[in-house]
Amino acid sequence: MSTRWPVWTAGAVALATVVAAVIVVAQDDDPAIATAPSWTTTAPPTVPRAPEVQWSRSAEAVYGREFAQFRDPGAGGRLNPSAARFIDAGGVYVASVGLPDPATGNFDAPAMVGLDATDGSTLWRRDDLRVDSCADRPLSGYLVCLSSTESENPESTIVTVDTTTGAGRSVRVPQRVFAVGTDGFSLYSISSTVTQAGYEGTPQLAKGSVDDVGRDWVTEFPGEAVYAGMPGPVITIDGNYGLGRFGSTAIGFDSVTGTITWYRGYPDSCVSQPFRVQPALVIMTEAVCTQSQTYAGTVALASDGRTVARAPLPVYPFLEIDDPTDLSLPMVVGDSAFDRTTGEFLWSSPLLASTNGVAVVGDVVIARAPGTAHVTALDLRTGSVRWENDPDDYYPITAYADGLAYSTVGGTVESIALDDGTTRRRLEIEPTPDPYATNRYLASWVIESADSLVYSSTATIAVVDRG
Repeated sequence: MSTRWPVWTAGAVALATVVAAVIVVAQDDDPAIATAPSWTTTAPPTVPRAPEVQWSRSAEAVYGREFAQFRDPGAGGRLNPSAARFIDAGGVYVASVGLPDPATGNFDAPAMVGLDATDGSTLWRRDDLRVDSCADRPLSGYLVCLSSTESENPESTIVTVDTTTGAGRSVRVPQRVFAVGTDGFSLYSISSTVTQAGYEGTPQLAKGSVDDVGRDWVTEFPGEAVYAGMPGPVITIDGNYGLGRFGSTAIGFDSVTGTITWYRGYPDSCVSQPFRVQPALVIMTEAVCTQSQTYAGTVALASDGRTVARAPLPVYPFLEIDDPTDLSLPMVVGDSAFDRTTGEFLWSSPLLASTNGVAVVGDVVIARAPGTAHVTALDLRTGSVRWENDPDDYYPITAYADGLAYSTVGGTVESIALDDGTTRRRLEIEPTPDPYATNRYLASWVIESADSLVYSSTATIAVVDRG
């Protein structure tokens, strides 16, 4: 399984005391069970498509209206850079779909849908859900989402949705919960008192369940303020290593005890794009906490807050993907490669110092030169140039399987052979918009799911064969 979230980190260890309090959930005396409205299972449309495409569904067909778009349920109905993503719930792909407001890009009347992963048919549809965000993976088969008001000292509502049927319920929580995550078995949340002036009081990190969010532990957040408005999952768990990402602030925590093992953020050391790599490491770029964002270097932190590796040179953008053949191969931190276990420095390259993107796949690291589509693959063990290529166009690599790296260019999925850099296949899923058109943003990408690849954009979700 590849890891795709950005990372950057820093040095000192900040420990927080586990608070003995428990957040009590206020639930309605007779909670209403929200069930999915009647919806006829819709078979995938029969349209001509390449044999490599197992199935394809358009947002317009799923929603039933022209100009409809897909959105990431994790971001509610808001427009954001990860807009085309969905939540992989195993045999079901969960997505938001609706009509974007021309002025704001946000959905006016979103629906949440569950698509059968085997044929794309609509298993369920919910038109009554209005959520702000959702965890990036299910909790015991249920999608967990947040819904809150904008009033002073507001409550929050945790909404659960059965990923196979669409049925669910709502539970009120007597404080503002503004981020949730799961490890598949427990619920993790960040909460704080909120007024019209912003977040106030000491934020709290908690582990528990939907009905008792502080059941296992509650820990006071060491920072002065947090912001959960960045794209991508805010709270993720890898084994016992928890990661919280809040704009220029990030924390590492022990998911068993609730101990905060490291903190980076205002006022001492801000960070940019924390990214998970294996085994249980987080890479991120450190920055001075000023408006000018003066970068101080790139680091890799272990779960206990220990700095495993550090490169003095900050690198932007972040890693697109970290999916090596095995964990004996180095990790890339900034412009350098280090042993993933010991942190031993192995090599550095100026080709990694300034790029349009870096991807670790198989036994190579692929770097795109800034301002061009020129691509260079470096041997991950030695840093020597393996091959170079000048494709017509090149976009971030988001999947790797069977010696091939995959990316999307508009509505096309491309595969690149890692042994020589040749393009093995260009598979058109949908027309690529005219770059001068008014509505030209597909936000497409491709990921692995089981034995196939899933292409998703604001317009289409499709399952395709590898190759």
